Amino acid sequence: MLILGLAGLVIGAHLVIRGSLNIAQHYKISQLFIGLTILAIGTDLPELIVAITGAVHRLQGIETSGLIVGEAIGTCMGQITLTLGVIGLFIYLTIGRRQLMRGGVLMLVSVLMLLLVGLDGKISRWDGIIFMLVYLIYFISLLREERVYEKLKRAPRMHLFWSVLSIIAGFGFLIYCSNLVVTGAIDLANAWGVKQSLIGIILVGLGTSLPEIVLTIGAIIKKAPALSVGNLIGSNIFDILFPLGIGAAISEFLVSDNLLRFDILFLFISSGIVFLFFLRKKGIQKKEALALIAIYLIYIGAKLIGL
Repeated sequence: MLILGLAGLVIGAHLVIRGSLNIAQHYKISQLFIGLTILAIGTDLPELIVAITGAVHRLQGIETSGLIVGEAIGTCMGQITLTLGVIGLFIYLTIGRRQLMRGGVLMLVSVLMLLLVGLDGKISRWDGIIFMLVYLIYFISLLREERVYEKLKRAPRMHLFWSVLSIIAGFGFLIYCSNLVVTGAIDLANAWGVKQSLIGIILVGLGTSLPEIVLTIGAIIKKAPALSVGNLIGSNIFDILFPLGIGAAISEFLVSDNLLRFDILFLFISSGIVFLFFLRKKGIQKKEALALIAIYLIYIGAKLIGL
C-alpha cells in the first residue's frame, strides 16, 4: 500500500506540475519564480495532501502526529541536503544574493518557527493559522515582485482545457494515494514496532520527495539550475509552513521531545549550512555537495540507531 501510494503521489504531482508549467511558461513567468512557487507547491502537493489526510485521521481518533511532523522534517532534510548535494555533483549551483536573502532567510525562519511552537509539545490550531498566514504573505510578495498580473494581461489567449484536465487528474491521484500512504505507513510502524516519526522521516519523507528529485534531474538535463535551486528552497518553506499549518488548523499535531531536541534542531543547522554555502560567491560545488550528502547520511544513520 505504501509503495503503490508513493508511486501514485509521484504520478499525480507530475500531472499537476505539467499542467501548471504549460500555463506559467505561456505567460513568460521567470524560471526562479516558477521554482519558488508553482513547482515548489506542485511537487509538494503529496506532502500537503498527506498532512490533511493525517489531520482528518486524528479527528477520527487515529494518532498520526509523529508520522506527519516526521514526514515534513524528513522531506526538508532530503531536499536541502541529499537532493541538493546530488545536483551539486553534476552542476555548479548558485543563487542571486537578493533571492537568497529573501528565500534563504525565510527557509531558516520557518524551521525556527517550528522549533519555537513545538516547545509546548504541540502545533496548535492558532500556530497552524500563523504558519499559513506567513506563507501567504511571502507568496503575495513574490507575485507582486514578478508582476504576474501585468504579464497575464499582456499575454495572448491560451486554450487551457488540457492543462486544467492534467491538473484535475493529478489532484485525483494525490487525494486517493495519500490515504494509501498514511494507512500503509501507520500499519508498517505498528507491525515493525517502531515510532511513527521514524517511518515518516525515512520512508514517507524520502518517498514524497521523489517529485523534487525527478524535477531536479530534469532541470540538470535542461540546464536550468535556477529552476532546481528555487524549487528546493521554495519547497522547504512550503513544506513547513503550509502542509503543517493547514493540518494543524484542522487538528493540532503533537511534537515529541525527541523531534524537538534532535530532528528539528538538526534540520535548522543543516539549513544554516546550505545558506552559508550559497552566501559565498563559490556557491555549491563538488566539495560542498559531498558535505551535504554526508550530512544526510549522518542524520539517517543517527535515526536508525535510535536517536
